[in-house]
Amino acid sequence: GNLNTLQIYDVSSGQWMSSPTPPTMQTARRELACIAHEDILYAIGGWAGAYDAAYLSSIETLFIGNDLAEIENGIAQWSDFEGGGLTVDVYGVRAVAYGPLILIAGGHSESGVKFPTVIHILDTQSKSISVDADNSLIYGT
Repeated sequence: GNLNTLQIYDVSSGQWMSSPTPPTMQTARRELACIAHEDILYAIGGWAGAYDAAYLSSIETLFIGNDLAEIENGIAQWSDFEGGGLTVDVYGVRAVAYGPLILIAGGHSESGVKFPTVIHILDTQSKSISVDADNSLIYGT
């Protein structure tokens, strides 16, 4: 099913963090891309609800800090990415960080394109998202 929960594994103790309760995402989702870049965790796209529900183009962010203090103190909250969302609703999408950029590609969409060929570029410095007009995936449609 879809979850809006964050689970944190403490590598040093070999335990899942149980207290305090980590903040919940605004939208429950599954088959999303999740990537940590610098002090921010990004939840990108995904599938909301049952099989007849919509795929997502939204991006949520969570400031985690370099030591999780914001989460441990109960201060951290998920918020919508201020640069907007993807240009296509997609689940099963993948993301990779490259310098200040997060490249988002692949997945499955219900908006007329079964496998989107578009590559989105999320710029973490300018807090913007754009489409790579010069490159695309070689499969699709």
